[in-house]
Amino acid sequence: MVTNPKRRSIEYTLTALGSVESIHNPTISAETSGRIVSIEVSEGQSIASQQLLATIDGTLHSIEADKAAGELKRQRVLVENQQREVEHLQRLAKSQSVSKDQLDDEQSQLEMLSAMLEVARKQSQQALHLESKTKVTAPREGLIAKRHISRGDYVTPGQPLFDLVSVSKLQARLAFPEHHAARIHVGKHVRLESPASPATAAVGMVTSVNPRINPMSRALNVLVEFDNPGGWYPGASVDATMILERRHDALTIPLISVVRRDHGDAVFVVEGGHANQQPVKLGWREETWVEVLEGLEERDQVVTEGSALISDGSLLSITPKNSAR
Repeated sequence: MVTNPKRRSIEYTLTALGSVESIHNPTISAETSGRIVSIEVSEGQSIASQQLLATIDGTLHSIEADKAAGELKRQRVLVENQQREVEHLQRLAKSQSVSKDQLDDEQSQLEMLSAMLEVARKQSQQALHLESKTKVTAPREGLIAKRHISRGDYVTPGQPLFDLVSVSKLQARLAFPEHHAARIHVGKHVRLESPASPATAAVGMVTSVNPRINPMSRALNVLVEFDNPGGWYPGASVDATMILERRHDALTIPLISVVRRDHGDAVFVVEGGHANQQPVKLGWREETWVEVLEGLEERDQVVTEGSALISDGSLLSITPKNSAR
């Protein structure tokens, strides 16, 4: 059987296996000490940014905040009184009714009280800040992956409370063969499919290429970020196809047409009822067809089935075939 080469749009692609990861997965820790008095969420629950997750007993923090506010008020009154005293002495100094030393002493006292007022202001801010941290809120949207606490637990600053996983935007960690490293770079598009959610697919973009080849697997590690198409979760396996290049007018023939000879790949072209062996340079391959870079034109008739059984110059009995498939 014979056929003519066919023009088609093709994609040069690479395939790889990998796993889905969360880009943002913070551990929410206590920022102040106290006893847990309420927990508002459970594992697996979807939460919004700034949503209340838990409450720490704020009794002592409230008392400290009130004390700091009282001290701030006291220092403010002292400064105001001292300011009036200095202004009074400054008026007297104009008529030389007060000594310069006395005025200097009162001005120094005002500076000291002003400094103490600033300290009181900072202490009040700190107390209010710690009081606010008794309300544990989410730093961003996501899912509660793990809860580390129970009601009644006493927590201290830095102690983990919740593990949060953001799933609206994910990343896939992929491993591509090292011999393709030169063709992989940031910005390449990747198609992603996961057996955990076979009904949906995603398209992402390469955001990071590890500059080192894994010495054990001889693979290049690549990160691809993508929007969650729905139902995808961190930890799922993923099948990836990276599009290296698109060609819209590639010349292709059935893969069965190609034979191996001493000098490389060849096909048999029909000329005058005989088989003429034609060397070809091949490009991209798929399951049933292959791209021809050099050696053929669209008008050539190429032997398909039986090409492995004939030789250069063989007489042919031709059965036409419509096109390459």
